Amino acid sequence: MNRRELLMLASAGLMLPGTALGLGEATLVDVAELDLGSGTTSRPQAWKRLLYELIHSTSVECRPESVQVSLADPDFFQHPFTVLLGDGKFDMPSDEHLEQLHRYLSYGGFLFIDETSGAEVSPFDDQVRALCDRLFPTRPLAPLPADHSVYRAFFLLDRPLGRLARHRHLEGVTIGNLTPLIYCRNDLSGALERRADGGHVNPCTPGGERQRREAIKLGINLMLYCLTANYKKDQVHVRELMEQNKL
Repeated sequence: MNRRELLMLASAGLMLPGTALGLGEATLVDVAELDLGSGTTSRPQAWKRLLYELIHSTSVECRPESVQVSLADPDFFQHPFTVLLGDGKFDMPSDEHLEQLHRYLSYGGFLFIDETSGAEVSPFDDQVRALCDRLFPTRPLAPLPADHSVYRAFFLLDRPLGRLARHRHLEGVTIGNLTPLIYCRNDLSGALERRADGGHVNPCTPGGERQRREAIKLGINLMLYCLTANYKKDQVHVRELMEQNKL
C-alpha cells in the first residue's frame, strides 16, 4: 500500500489497526498548497521549480505542478506533501477541519509551513504556533536538532537556507522518530520562485546564488523526507496521536 492509498483510507475513516505504510509502486508526486484564506498565499512556480529539481536529482517520479486545496476538499488526502505559506494572520480552521488535518498528519501526510514575511515577529508566525498548539496540544513546536533526518535525507545540510538566512533551525512537531510537520522562517519558497520567463523573482540575502542552491537542496530534502521517512517502523506515532484525540 502506498502513502496516497493510505491517506485515502484515512480520509474515508477506513484505516485499520496494524495497517503498515510502505512506498509501494511508484506514484507521481506533486505539491498541494493549503489555502486558509487571507494571510496565506500561493507560489505555484516555486513548487514547479522544486519538482523539476527533484526529477533531475533523484529517481522520484513527479508531476511538476502544484494544486491548491482546502481542508474541506475531498482531494486533500491524495497529496502526501502539502505546504502552507503566508505572511499574515489567517483564520483558525474549524474544529471539524482541524480534525481533518490531524487525521491527515496522523496517517502519513506531511505539512511544510513556510513563512514568507522575513520579519522577526509576524502575525503569521503567531497563528502558526496557535495552529500547532491546537493540532498537537501535548507535542510542542520545537527546533529540530542538527542531526535530524531532514538535514541528511538526500543532501547533507548544515542549516536551513531560503531567500533569507536569518533563522538557524527548522522547527517541527515530532512524534517518536517522525516529524509530520516542519516549519521554516527563512522563506524557502521565495528562493525557489521564478517568473514566467524563468528568471528569479527574489534575490537571496546575504549569500546570493550559492544560498539559492542550498535552498534548493533543502527543498529536495524535505520532499525526500516526506517520501522515505520510516513510517512502518514509527507506526506507533499513529496510535499515540489517535489516543490523544485532543483538538
